[in-house]
Amino acid sequence: MAEFSSIEELAADDRSVHIECSRETSAALLAVVRARYRTQRCAFVLETDRGFERDSVASHLRFYGSIARSSVHYEDAISHFNLRGVAKRKMGGLSPSALALVNLARASLFEPEMCFLERPLSDLDAEGRSIALAWIADRMEQGCRFITTVEPLREALLMPGVACWHEEGRFIAVDQDDDEDEDGGTAYEGDEVHVLKIPAHTETATLLFDPRDIDFAESMNKATYLSVRGERYQTPRTMDELERELSRAGFFRCHRSFLVNVQKVAKVERYTRNSFNLTLSDAAHSSIPLAKGRAEEMRERYRW
Repeated sequence: MAEFSSIEELAADDRSVHIECSRETSAALLAVVRARYRTQRCAFVLETDRGFERDSVASHLRFYGSIARSSVHYEDAISHFNLRGVAKRKMGGLSPSALALVNLARASLFEPEMCFLERPLSDLDAEGRSIALAWIADRMEQGCRFITTVEPLREALLMPGVACWHEEGRFIAVDQDDDEDEDGGTAYEGDEVHVLKIPAHTETATLLFDPRDIDFAESMNKATYLSVRGERYQTPRTMDELERELSRAGFFRCHRSFLVNVQKVAKVERYTRNSFNLTLSDAAHSSIPLAKGRAEEMRERYRW
């Protein structure tokens, strides 16, 4: 498993990297990025970015467009990020999703070679997330490097590049070699359903979940969690064990780090050539990454 031993080593890498980390680590990383890339065209989007409350979206972007002096006109950015409906609205009255898109539109005006984003997907609705991911992929194809800090880890996995988490000073990359079958994996064996319960622990009890109540399972920071009705519970099962137990209950290993209840999948989206996403019908409309190497298998298995 690849890892970076320090912030400086991570910043020096030439790949786009998306990190699950604390706000303190994000601030430290921002300082290193500012210093290292000060001679390049950079764009920064921070969680605290709100703009002037009484400024309209259009005047806000027009102002930054004049500073950026790029070939991207602010009106084009408004259209590209689907902000026409809020262009005359005051910054202080925007929804969290609209504000997040305005901040990305502002960053786009600088045509950056390096872009640092704090939690760029956290406040976005499904449509906004699609717009954001498409822009990130497009800028990367044009040579821009992205460093983003996210929470939770699955948001890092939605973006093209290297996903990793921060642990005791190290940045550990998620193994995303999903184009080949894993040793020990279990092949799909038909649609027969058998009765089982999946254990999870709280501080005071062991819970037993019916698979039909589980939205998805995810592996992060060397632990496995079940998502049930918007709550997350740690389970002693590994992802491989869950896959073996739940494959006949309608679950699919859509990514090395994710096992999804296919009955809960409401939408399958392809953002870019190599970027796929599953939107669930749970309360949070969770977005789950679908690995490129498993997209065709999922389509054939469920005849979508």
